[in-house]
Amino acid sequence: MSKLLWLIPVLPLVGFLINGVRRLPKPVAAAVGCAGPIASFGLSVAAVMEVAKSGPVEKQFFDWINTGLLNVSFGLRVDQLSGVMILVVTGVGSLIHLYSISYMHDDEGFSKFFAYLNLFMFSMLILVLGDSILLMFVGWEGVGLCSYLLIGFWYKELKNADAGKKAFITNRIGDFGFLLGMFCLWQMFGTLDFERMSQGTVADKWGFAAAALLFLGACGKSAQIPLYVWLPDAMAGPTPVSALIHAATMVTAGVYMMARMNFLYAQVPRVLELVVMVAAATALMAGVIAVAQNDIKKVLAYSTVSQLGFMFAGIASAHFETGLYHVVTHAFFKALLFLGAGAVIHALHGEQDIRKMGGLGKKLPGLAAVFVAGGLALAGTPGTSGFFSKDAILAAVYLNASPTFGLAWLMLLATAAITAFYTTRLVLVVFFNPPAHHDDHGGHHELHKPGLLMMGPLALLALASLFGGFLAHPLENFLKPVWVQKAHEISEHAAHKAHSINVTASVLMWLLGAGAAAFIYASANHRAWLGRWVAGAGKGIHKLVENKFYVDEIYEYLVIAPVKMSATIVWFLIDRVIIDTLLVNGTGWVVYGIGRALRRTHTGSVNVGVVSFVAGALAALAFLAYTFRTTWQLPFLH
Repeated sequence: MSKLLWLIPVLPLVGFLINGVRRLPKPVAAAVGCAGPIASFGLSVAAVMEVAKSGPVEKQFFDWINTGLLNVSFGLRVDQLSGVMILVVTGVGSLIHLYSISYMHDDEGFSKFFAYLNLFMFSMLILVLGDSILLMFVGWEGVGLCSYLLIGFWYKELKNADAGKKAFITNRIGDFGFLLGMFCLWQMFGTLDFERMSQGTVADKWGFAAAALLFLGACGKSAQIPLYVWLPDAMAGPTPVSALIHAATMVTAGVYMMARMNFLYAQVPRVLELVVMVAAATALMAGVIAVAQNDIKKVLAYSTVSQLGFMFAGIASAHFETGLYHVVTHAFFKALLFLGAGAVIHALHGEQDIRKMGGLGKKLPGLAAVFVAGGLALAGTPGTSGFFSKDAILAAVYLNASPTFGLAWLMLLATAAITAFYTTRLVLVVFFNPPAHHDDHGGHHELHKPGLLMMGPLALLALASLFGGFLAHPLENFLKPVWVQKAHEISEHAAHKAHSINVTASVLMWLLGAGAAAFIYASANHRAWLGRWVAGAGKGIHKLVENKFYVDEIYEYLVIAPVKMSATIVWFLIDRVIIDTLLVNGTGWVVYGIGRALRRTHTGSVNVGVVSFVAGALAALAFLAYTFRTTWQLPFLH
């Protein structure tokens, strides 16, 4: 199997090259675009089966960098951790590719779209399979590039192009932290290979610096405070892009990186306290913002930011398997919800405002059923995959007996209730409330019902979302060899008590959130009361939340505007004044002035010539007299 590892990332790359070189007929482009990821999924299954049977599979292909003390090979490695990730990336990614055939069928950039999707898959697979953090960084940058290409895919609309640039530039800030973190790792371990680093000793100062800087990189890629602002705008791209970014690839990269570096983070508890507070704050803030959003994709986008906070909280608890477990379940239900939202938008001919929807449950019962399945999992409904993975994270955070983790636990618990609220609101408003403007004689006319290529992937994801919770114990046991041994093992009694408390708390939070949303949105009278409250006493707070706490505006005034002003000042002083005026134009003016002065001596007049000759002779004599003043004395001076 090791000899075939290279095919897992290369097969999607071949699809990118074929669809990227020339514009093929749509059926051919679709076949080429889907074949690579599906074949990679098959190889990934085979690789994981071999890992389960006989341990990690790895292959060193060639020496990549060999200079001085730095020796980095180009190698791929499938162990338990990367095996789980490649199954998620290729499995969910393949379903998104199949869905895209129908969703993008009428788009003029059909071939280009599949080329970009394939490149995205290749980059993510390199990120996951790389046996060194430097090779991981190549994939890390690759997914950043692909996000720019796909978010701004419909670049003819300025807002879409701006969203692509926003994602690209925001991620560069995090990537700078990642680079500095790599330098710290090199200083500490003398290598960038994961296996050899895991066997090294973590130094206090370098370890803290490396862990904190790598977390900054993760904040950029996985959208945590303060670098989360790009992800909600990523919905500017086609909906399959949103599903791929939010569920299967890019945003999980930071969580995966920290899980891969568990041997480092387990040794720096101060950084883990920072991580858990950032994660809990991000989860709570994004959840609150999602409550007041009316764009169906924006609700889901802020939901992703919030759920990523849960994943990082699991990582911060040092129970790394809980964070990865939520990565897997979230990939199922969030891909389902985004693709389901795309089917709703497709059915309503591009409408994304949930206030203009309603009643779709009767007209699109199949789509309603799968969307509800995803909503149940996201809301943390008992028995679904989302319930089990969130409960595992809450229990893991609860077990860390410190004030920081205690506060984070309360924030995450509140977020669980808020998640149930906005998810129930979304499902009720879109599918079960009275219809708004999409009846057969309304603004949207006849609904565009999703076909088999849309509903097939949605049905599979719905089953995984509902029953993926049963993966908990198999996944935990499978991943055990990857994690560093904990310094303090939790007793079975303490773990059982934490589990019982958090199961009860999770159920209560779900009942509170879902019940409150049902109470308000299932009744016309209560909806009318809410409308009056929003227009009256609650106008200020609703506007604050609806406008996302004005974080974008704050960044505009405190960060972007000063940077632009500084750039303008530097441009004016350096470019215009020093370079253009003094150096370029100034040199010309000096030469011109000297030439103009000398020109007056060449008039052709005899008088001017004689005067110039005499002046020159006197100047020469004066120079000689000054030079030889100590050795040459005039006769009359004796």
